[in-house]
Amino acid sequence: MIRITQIRAAVTAVVILVAVLAAAAVADPSGLLAPIGGRGLPLLGTGGVYRWAPLVIGLPVLLAGTAVPTFVVAGCAAARWVFAATWAAVIGAGALATAASGFASALPMVGPHLSAGSALTYALSTSGFAAIKFLLAGSLVAAGAALAARFGPRPAPAGAESFPAAFPLTVMVVVTGLAAIGPAARWWHGGPVGYAFDGFLAAPGAANGVLGFLAGTALFLAMFAGAAWSAGRRLTQAGPLVVSVTVGLASVVAGLGLGVADAVLAAIPSSTDQWWVATSLISVATGIGYGAMAGLVGAALVAVGWRVRSRVLPVAATGVLVLALVPLIGAPAPAGPPAAEEVAASGGMEYLRVLPARDGDGLATIGDVTGRQVILRGVNVNQLIDYHLRDPAVPATQPLTGADFEQMAAMGFNVIRLGMSWSRLEPARGTFDESYLQQIRAAVAEAKAHGIYTVLDMHEDAWGNAIARPAEQCGGGTTPARGWDGAPAWATITDGTAHCEFLARDLAPAVATAFGNFYTDRDGIQSELLRTWAFVAKAFANEPAVAGYDLLNEPGIGANPPISSGLLLGRYYDAAITAIRQAEQAAGGHTHLAFFEPSVLWSGLGFDAAPAPGFTGDRQVVFAPHPYSESISMDQGLGLTIASIERNLATSARAARAYGAALWFGEWGWFGDPAVDGAKVRRLAAAQDRLGAGGAFWVWRQGCGSPETGAGATTSGNLVAVDCRTGASAPPPEGFARPLSRAYPRALPGRLDSLTSDPDGGLRFTATADGEPANCQVDIWVPGGAMPRLTTTGITDLSSKQVTGGWRVSGCARGAYTVTAAS
Repeated sequence: MIRITQIRAAVTAVVILVAVLAAAAVADPSGLLAPIGGRGLPLLGTGGVYRWAPLVIGLPVLLAGTAVPTFVVAGCAAARWVFAATWAAVIGAGALATAASGFASALPMVGPHLSAGSALTYALSTSGFAAIKFLLAGSLVAAGAALAARFGPRPAPAGAESFPAAFPLTVMVVVTGLAAIGPAARWWHGGPVGYAFDGFLAAPGAANGVLGFLAGTALFLAMFAGAAWSAGRRLTQAGPLVVSVTVGLASVVAGLGLGVADAVLAAIPSSTDQWWVATSLISVATGIGYGAMAGLVGAALVAVGWRVRSRVLPVAATGVLVLALVPLIGAPAPAGPPAAEEVAASGGMEYLRVLPARDGDGLATIGDVTGRQVILRGVNVNQLIDYHLRDPAVPATQPLTGADFEQMAAMGFNVIRLGMSWSRLEPARGTFDESYLQQIRAAVAEAKAHGIYTVLDMHEDAWGNAIARPAEQCGGGTTPARGWDGAPAWATITDGTAHCEFLARDLAPAVATAFGNFYTDRDGIQSELLRTWAFVAKAFANEPAVAGYDLLNEPGIGANPPISSGLLLGRYYDAAITAIRQAEQAAGGHTHLAFFEPSVLWSGLGFDAAPAPGFTGDRQVVFAPHPYSESISMDQGLGLTIASIERNLATSARAARAYGAALWFGEWGWFGDPAVDGAKVRRLAAAQDRLGAGGAFWVWRQGCGSPETGAGATTSGNLVAVDCRTGASAPPPEGFARPLSRAYPRALPGRLDSLTSDPDGGLRFTATADGEPANCQVDIWVPGGAMPRLTTTGITDLSSKQVTGGWRVSGCARGAYTVTAAS
């Protein structure tokens, strides 16, 4: 019998929840931080599904997921239990609503580059990030519902036998086991956020090892049983609806508890940074998403199997069998690149490829087709980027000349990351600019002449220079959006959203909308960028000096992260790689490396929900994050260091291993005073050496009109400073130049075992070349004017040649070998 108390409690919960959502939307000028977008990002739009799914799909799920449990519990429990049930309901409903709207947003993109199953798994596994926003809001809603439930007849106390605890627990054992080898196999380790966890983790997924799986399963089921039993003792009814609701809520509570427990485990190791902030957020979000998903499935199974609940034994036996099989079945290992046949040295620059890891837990590396490992160390070049001009009279970039490359080579660099602009490559839709392509060709040729590889980077910042609205009327702590670089104006679709920056340039609603439309291929704009990539790849298909293609610089989060910034970003990457491969094949060329990045949030915070491993079947991929920790990351403005320099590089390596990809740091640097921050450059350089990875410092030479240079600045950096009054350039400061120019093996047979390099001139590395290498030549850079004093083992025909800025050392290495150099 329905009582007015139930209706009152449910209606109160819905009304308060709607009020909280409305207040958050009004208070959030970005439209991204509120649970459902608002003032800066209109609730509805005529663009893609992502514009209306949160309101049309997510909101009804959220309201129903809150109202139904509140209604049911208010009819059979005291007010304090209504409070607990409603709070859990809001959190769980928030996760399920986010998953539903996210999955709906991704559905139109399902096809060759995205499966429906992977879209659903990703939506579920990352749903807890939005649900965290409801932790506080849920308490307000729960307080209102509990208060409303007090005004009415109280249910009679229930006996301990009224709730059939064995049946729901048995069902959840089965659900947990099936999930562990199904969608939740890589929910923690190896998933979109798996890089965050180092070492032991208690989590019910097959990728967490036997001990981690058993501990996580036991912890989750114990908390579920405790929550269900506590609630069941106080319920006056135990019908299928009541028990099903209890199962769903208890699972959310257990998932939240599991997340908190894992957050504590992850925070126990002492450190000098505040990484516990990231792991706490990720752990709790992941636990909530898991609890909501498991609870939904468990509740449905309890309702379906209610009539046969007395036959618990067969179900229990099935659950035990499933749990026992999980450690045996395990989770599939990440697919790394296959071993390829090595070819003889060509005598010139060799094509690059990804070399497989030496062992199952190792890191794939960048190498060349002769089988040598190659360390790409260099600098970013932004002198061909089409920046928005703050003042048309002040150029944003400096001309790129042969003198630049001479100076780079003199610092020992063997790679540049050359920024290109889509706005220059395809200024009008369907029309490619051959003259701009020729500038890129000339830069590649000049770099090649100096022994320097080029990574061609499709650069963008805050979507593009057409975002600029200096006259925009902005309020609420926001400022008019500045123009940056990237997409052409014809591909900039902002649907009337606010061009106002909030907290960061990438959080402007117009930027989020533009990226949202790109990720969902609104009006075919993503397809046009794929055509642009094919245009570029065809031009360089037969150029070994092009190391590869960086598919998109610091991608924006879009309007519905992490679906947009993770799932759909991965979908774009796979489509771009496919377009590049088809162009290379059509031109009769060679496969080049594909560099891919996490979203811009990684650059700003040191973590994010990244594309799920397995987003592409291509194995010539390189994970290329931008570790700006302790530099220009967002946490520095709050007086925090969430991820230290060393932490950032270590988590990047774990992510690369999950992808089966090589690792390369596409951007890093932008530190302040070289005399002070040179120590940070040394630390980052040492961390790179420990990983045997390379990277590109940001940035070589920058014009005074660049958006990154303030209007009143007297100089424009970062490595080669430009005097904004005279136009003269200053040499790289000693504090940065010495660690950047440190000795290193540019290429070496086999695989590197260890590497340490002292910026003051010392070098030691060990490596192993198994069998008879196709190319035994080791190529070492040592800076300085004095001939290096070398001690080697396993190397013959050693020779040193003086070049501008230092020495090139070569020799033939076989088996296990070592090199020690002192200046």
